[in-house]
Amino acid sequence: MMPFLLATLLASTACGTDAAPAPQDASASWRLTEEPTVVIGGADEREGYLLHWVTGATRLGDGRIVVANESTSELKYYDPEGTHLFDTGGEGGGPGEFAGSLQRLARMPGDTVLVLSSLSQITRFGPDGRYASSNRYNLPPSGHCRVIEGRQRLVPDGSIVLGYGIFIGRSAECPPPGPGEARQPMVVGRFVPATEHFDTIAWLPAFERTSDSETMHAYPRNRVYGIGYDRIYLGDTGSDSILAMSFSGEHFGTLPVPFEPAPVPADAREELVREMEATQSGTGQRMTMSWTLVYPDYYPRYARLVAAPEDRVWVMAYPLWKEPVVFADEVIHPRIHHRLDGGALWKVVDRDGSPIAELRTPPGFFLLEVGDDYVLGIHKDEFGRESVRLHGLMR
Repeated sequence: MMPFLLATLLASTACGTDAAPAPQDASASWRLTEEPTVVIGGADEREGYLLHWVTGATRLGDGRIVVANESTSELKYYDPEGTHLFDTGGEGGGPGEFAGSLQRLARMPGDTVLVLSSLSQITRFGPDGRYASSNRYNLPPSGHCRVIEGRQRLVPDGSIVLGYGIFIGRSAECPPPGPGEARQPMVVGRFVPATEHFDTIAWLPAFERTSDSETMHAYPRNRVYGIGYDRIYLGDTGSDSILAMSFSGEHFGTLPVPFEPAPVPADAREELVREMEATQSGTGQRMTMSWTLVYPDYYPRYARLVAAPEDRVWVMAYPLWKEPVVFADEVIHPRIHHRLDGGALWKVVDRDGSPIAELRTPPGFFLLEVGDDYVLGIHKDEFGRESVRLHGLMR
């Protein structure tokens, strides 16, 4: 079954050729409240409200909002109106403290909050915000020419979704792929820290890369996940289909992507060389690196997936940016994103891919969570100040 799923996705990435027809535009027009109903942070520099490097936020059953603030390694709790209640966590090695950076936040049924930190640790906080437990785990070994691709994703049941690339292609032991072989397959699976057991969910194309280390793809395709309580939506952003899977690998269905291919215009191809500063590993020295950019004929079909109540999924159209994107985190990572000045267009589809609604999120807003009557996300203003905002959802 897994090779078939991979073949389906790979075959559907040829934009504008054999793409399956997208569903018809939805007639329903959902909208968000023009102004946020709750704002936490931003220009508010009072103690307890200054946010920096927010990596996640969630709304609890009683309306309280929990924010993962990576710069202080804290969970910050607020009441339903956004009034600061208390902080927990902090940097360190003691009970309830975090020795590594905060990577993911998830809410379990009953309002227990889980935090995934960078040193392979999951920490639990009870509904009252008190520290409950902390567990370290060992990831499955990468093996020869295999490596974990991208960041781990936390599931509300305490397991972790991660992907293993089949081919590194950046060392003497594992030579780079040849021409036309840039999309190596990778396995996406669910890892259970308590038992250290790994279940395969699906095979997908890995991140789009070139065989030449001095060449980078502009607007690269990559794989994305939308994680719900009992299922995961996943796919390749250049494909015309989205897989709906159980966490054990059962195939629930294949959803059509609700956006047509959009060509990359000539005025978005003018920059042929991209220079960026990077820190040299092992020395800490800053160095300038440059890559020759390879442009695709079409933008990726979509950018993100967010699972929503009632087995719905929100699909974000890939923004038709003129400035080239070379790293996927510029689009999909809650802390690194910085390119949503024009807002984002979303289409909501049902469990079978039927269109339900279309709406646009506000400029500078990175969507984190969808509820029955709200959306929650991170906002960055023109000065780069971060706030967590809640908008009412009217449908």
